Parts: sequence; structure tokens; C-alpha cells
Amino acid sequence: MPNASKSDERVGWELIWRHGNGHPRYGSYAAPDPAVMEWAATIAAGGFVLDLGCGVGRHVIHLGGCGFRMAGIDISPSGIRLTQEACADSRISFEGQVSDMTTVHWPDRTFDAVLSTSTIHHQKREEIIRTLGQVRRVLKPGGLLLVDFPCTDGLDYQLLRERVAAGQIAEIEPSTFVDQRPDLDEMDDDFLPHHYCDEDDLRDLLRLFQIIGLRKAMRKSHDGAGMRGKWVASVRRPLAD
Repeated sequence: MPNASKSDERVGWELIWRHGNGHPRYGSYAAPDPAVMEWAATIAAGGFVLDLGCGVGRHVIHLGGCGFRMAGIDISPSGIRLTQEACADSRISFEGQVSDMTTVHWPDRTFDAVLSTSTIHHQKREEIIRTLGQVRRVLKPGGLLLVDFPCTDGLDYQLLRERVAAGQIAEIEPSTFVDQRPDLDEMDDDFLPHHYCDEDDLRDLLRLFQIIGLRKAMRKSHDGAGMRGKWVASVRRPLAD
């Protein structure tokens, strides 16, 4: 993509997804996140589910295979195209939209459930709030949301704070980091904002919803230097809306 900067989110994700759908963790046929597998059991059979930031369809394929009707948003046209191709191969019905997360083009009260894994935190906090407002709007009353955010208690956050202090990356607002160096590997997503949450911040972000479950999913780093992890939140749009 000549004359285009990777700091443009759409360009960055195109550089990542143009490599196809075979990524070992995030490819179309990669194993789903265990939290998604557990959460799927709480959705009504045959429900309509939106994957917000669907990439190349990893969770669309899994949930569609479970019998749910599937829709997805991704800012990358290649991501939506590859998801459509994978769904066609698996005979899964899929409604795809190329869009950023702050604009959801479906009508009010459309979906039984929405998920966003490893995605919604790639925004400034104000944009996260706008996105969650859109999610609430398109969920039916009582509809479910599964979402995750990087955790401030982990090794990753500590290392980011050290890199900010060393002048290597920018903290563009509290606990939101961007690596603006031009020589990043094109498969690296550090050019995007990464917003990290403590529990108070997360509960405030989710104030439009009823929290069903909130937990830290932590794991030991490969080098044994500390724990890495994220918050996993299961919430619903209140029935009284």
C-alpha cells in the first residue's frame, strides 16, 4: 500500500490480514478462546450473534458451527472477505460489514449476543465508550456481551510503563499506549492504541450493562518473568431497557 502509513488502522490491519487466514492463534480455523466456548453455552439456541472485530473469522466459524446466526464487523476489507470465504466453505450464514467499532450498522435490538475478544481495547477510552454504547443499542434487552481488556496487574503493563519512561513508546492518555516507530514488523499490532484497565476503570466502562461475571485470566509468561493476562467480562443489557 504505497503512500499509506501503518498508523492508519485500516492500513495496519490490511498488512496483517493480507497474509491470509492461517495464523496459528487468530486464523479462521484456529481454536476459539476458552472463554468464548464457555460463554456460548449461555446464548439461546439459534441466537443472532455479532463478532465485533471479527478478524478473519476465528470465532464466527466456531459459533456458526454451534448453530448461531452470525454477523461481524472488521475495519479490514480483507478480514471480512476471508471470513466470508471461510463461512462459505463451512456453509455458515454470515453478515459482514467493513467498519470501525464505533459505528454498528444494524438496527436497534437486533442481536441476542455480542462478543469482542482482543479487540475493543485498541481504541482511546472515549472511543471505547462510544463502541459500548453502540453494542448496548443493537443488543436486545437481556442480550449478552462478552468482552476482554488487558489488565494493569500483569507483566505487559509493567514493561509498557518502563518503555514510556525510556521514551520508546507514547502514553497517549492514561493507561493507553501506542508504539509510533516506523520500523515495526508488519504483523505487529503495537501501532494501535492498547488501553489497559484496572477493576474500577473496567466497571466504569461497563456501567451501561449488568455485570454477570468479571474475572482475571492470568498466565505465567514464557520466560517465567511474571504473569500476563486480561480481564474477561460477561455482561447483559438490562431487561428493563
